[in-house]
Amino acid sequence: MLIKRFTVAGLALLFVCTISVNSYAAGSSKEICASSAKEFQKINRLKGYFPEELTDADYETLRKAGEVMKNNEQERIEKFNVDANTRAMSQVVQIHAGNIEERARGDKVGLIEDIGHSFRFLFLSCRSCHQVYKTEEGLAP
Repeated sequence: MLIKRFTVAGLALLFVCTISVNSYAAGSSKEICASSAKEFQKINRLKGYFPEELTDADYETLRKAGEVMKNNEQERIEKFNVDANTRAMSQVVQIHAGNIEERARGDKVGLIEDIGHSFRFLFLSCRSCHQVYKTEEGLAP
């Protein structure tokens, strides 16, 4: 009777642990990437305009998008057990997203050109990660 209880309790614990590990790790990194992809598109929509066509709200959108992407990558490094390649790519994304955030806080002279430059490198950094890990782990959206 005691062995049966321990067996049932052990199986229940194993089931709970399996469910929690899968729900924590499987969707979370993909969700972080999907959140960054939304912010990426916000920047992409605004980078082609002339500076006089953008409003203060547009500049704030650029700043927030860079900030969210930078924070998402920081969370990815802190929250998940990432390998050295992922960490390096994530740090590059943080640098370029941080450049966009910081530049959007500054004056507007040359801002669109600077953001476009950082955006191009951000695109390349994200694409590199997607090419490496999308097929291997299915993490990228």
